[in-house]
Amino acid sequence: MVPGNHDLWTEESVETARFLRALGPDGRGMRKAAPSYPQVVPLGDEAVLVALDSARYGTDPWTTPGRLGSEQIRAARELTREHAKQGRAVILAFHHHVVLPPERVSSDAAVARMPLGDADQVVRLVAELPVAAVLHGHRHTAFRVDLPGASGPTPVLCAGSASRVADEPVRRARAYVYEFDRSGLRSVEALVAGQE
Repeated sequence: MVPGNHDLWTEESVETARFLRALGPDGRGMRKAAPSYPQVVPLGDEAVLVALDSARYGTDPWTTPGRLGSEQIRAARELTREHAKQGRAVILAFHHHVVLPPERVSSDAAVARMPLGDADQVVRLVAELPVAAVLHGHRHTAFRVDLPGASGPTPVLCAGSASRVADEPVRRARAYVYEFDRSGLRSVEALVAGQE
């Protein structure tokens, strides 16, 4: 479970700690906030998900970019190295976007103002170590961008929003089912609301 900016930065979420109390990073809830990322989630024997928290920095969920911070990036590097040596595909997951696709949708006018503040560090990590994929949200539109990776192009995938109601097909509520094996991303299936 990775938190988004609205899970942690809105006035209500700060006052109630609703994300942490209800879910927490492991889905079981927490009584008080504590540093708990990265979380390593084994995906069978062949892949591992490294969940990071990009939503812990900032004061305004509408205008502040996310940030992983040097400690999480250092830990992600170590975990990627360790699991890659063991022959596992490593998938990184966090909330804020790293890069944007060249195309835009009409309702994405303010898209550039809230990327990941240390996106350059993630791009460097992907270029230097074998990362199978980077999964993120934040942009309420689905897209894929490939970054130059240590072992070939690395997909950076945004599933969009799981709950948004929108007329634009690219912004309709959706979820993705990813299939990974040792070699990396095998397939992606989109489950889109109102689509048969």
